[in-house]
Amino acid sequence: MSPCNPHARTVRPGDVRKLLVVGCLVLAGCGARAEHAGEAPVAVPPAWSGTATSKVEVPVPQLSPEGKEALTRARRDGADSVVLLLSTAPGATERVAARLRDLGASVEASDATVGYVRASVPLEAVQRATTVDGVSRVDVDEPVDRVEPTP
Repeated sequence: MSPCNPHARTVRPGDVRKLLVVGCLVLAGCGARAEHAGEAPVAVPPAWSGTATSKVEVPVPQLSPEGKEALTRARRDGADSVVLLLSTAPGATERVAARLRDLGASVEASDATVGYVRASVPLEAVQRATTVDGVSRVDVDEPVDRVEPTP
């Protein structure tokens, strides 16, 4: 009995643990009755025919609105190129870097362990750079404003 409420029943820690276990089992469906007796059905995958029946569309990475704005600003300011930061699919970093060089870009840095390429890309090749096979994300590199906060 609780000193504040003489009608209240005290709950022991063991009771709470048992209720918690039972509640988890019910939520997981362990307390449900089996509908059908016998063996569980097994799904059999269809036999491979050797030809693909449909193509999977892989979305082409797009510049963010901020990246598009930075690209517009660079064109307006008369820049010849912009620095792009590209994230690549696993194992595609070197292939992406080579393809960017084919587009006239200068690869400044790359790291295959994390799938990263930093390249200075001519403005007229930026759209083609976003469609290079193996590129998963693209963004325009911009300096970070270092505004000193005033108290």
